[in-house]
Amino acid sequence: MPRSLPDNWSNLSVSDLGIKGSFPNNLKIKRVARSENLYASWLPDAEADTRPNQGRSGKTNKRVPLTASMGTSDPLEAGKRAVEWVGKQQRAQEAQKAERGNNLGVYWDSWFANECRTRETKRNFTRWKRDERLKWEGEAYGIKHQPWALKSVEDITALDFEDYWRVLDARRTAKNDMGGTKAAQKTLIRKLLREARSDHPRLSIPEFPTITRQTEQVVHLKKSDWERLVKKVVELSGGAARKQLSAKQYEALQFSKAKRQSQRNWVDLYDALHLLWFFHLRAEDLPRLRAEWFSDTGDDEIICLLEETKGNRHKHETRSYRVDAPSNWRRLAQRKPSGYLVFPHIVRPKGNPAESSVLDNFNDLLRTAMDACDPPIPSKGMTATNIRHTAFRLMLEEVPALGRPPLIHSFAENGMTSAAMLERTYLKYIDQESTAKKVRAQTKSSEWSLQKRAEKQKGV
Repeated sequence: MPRSLPDNWSNLSVSDLGIKGSFPNNLKIKRVARSENLYASWLPDAEADTRPNQGRSGKTNKRVPLTASMGTSDPLEAGKRAVEWVGKQQRAQEAQKAERGNNLGVYWDSWFANECRTRETKRNFTRWKRDERLKWEGEAYGIKHQPWALKSVEDITALDFEDYWRVLDARRTAKNDMGGTKAAQKTLIRKLLREARSDHPRLSIPEFPTITRQTEQVVHLKKSDWERLVKKVVELSGGAARKQLSAKQYEALQFSKAKRQSQRNWVDLYDALHLLWFFHLRAEDLPRLRAEWFSDTGDDEIICLLEETKGNRHKHETRSYRVDAPSNWRRLAQRKPSGYLVFPHIVRPKGNPAESSVLDNFNDLLRTAMDACDPPIPSKGMTATNIRHTAFRLMLEEVPALGRPPLIHSFAENGMTSAAMLERTYLKYIDQESTAKKVRAQTKSSEWSLQKRAEKQKGV
């Protein structure tokens, strides 16, 4: 050694030990509590660090050095071994860096950047961007945190996806079978692998495990509960919801920005409920609906031309199938002849009405009205989507022909959905309930049913 070492040293730079060779200036040996052996310590440059998050850890997000036991208590020998160890670490990181040029992270960066440029001027961009980043970066379950995401895309196999499904299954709850998450993650992974084909034209996409989902009947209101709900909203509005109001009279209704339960808000809820009821609109349509999107043909037909549709598709024309739609619409149009139709006082973010508090207002007032009914209508978790379900379900119950070809196809398209969705979500359960009802009407009570047997026992 070039010089003697302090008696109580805790760490030393290997360069101070007089060892010759090529190694990083920040390579050190150090003493570790409860171990006679000395440890090597080295922190790679951030841009060369191939560890997840460049080796950052803990709440401080501070980068942590690589360490390893040198298997000796002799400083000089530990220093020599440290030089060999760090050389292996550097070569391993170089190999990983070279391989990383072909891993999913590279294609995530290019795909995400391109998608952002395409979508940044379209509606709901902020929400889309947030959701996609969660799929990639979500803590523990995000794609970037999976070991196979660090491999070359050519080395990813179906077994990797089976391992990933087990990671997602560990997050299952009684109310979430993770089927939706698996489907979303699968879609993103397939997009990234297709992106990788720009460098690997013959890249094949491995098979994914089957996605199973729990299927439950959607929650909807019975016709009697729908009628009770609408009646209660009219009552809460002080009767104003059913009156022929001019725009000035509507604006003059009792209202407070600090209190949702105001007369004008109840009128707005009434109008929103019927827009969903008559036109089978989606919850996401409510914040952006404008009076200018509706036309009155004068032939007892009201047409809604959705100028912004789901997934930024082409404009969609939808008609109401109910006979009382024209009179209801004309009353609504009289008080709101232009501009937004649902809670028009709420400010919408420019270019992104869906990010406003319109749906929060709707859902809160909906549940309040349901609770106020006598007896209360179960309101837990009820939202505008449940009213859409109600509109579809009750229409199919009232007009069964709409659930059969050829009408089912035009009805589904009019409601911006598919015949398969109507079959899966409503018709399956309508048929089950109808069958059970018919069978009950044809069966007779057993002589030895519980009730009759109890009655006979009393007479003994």
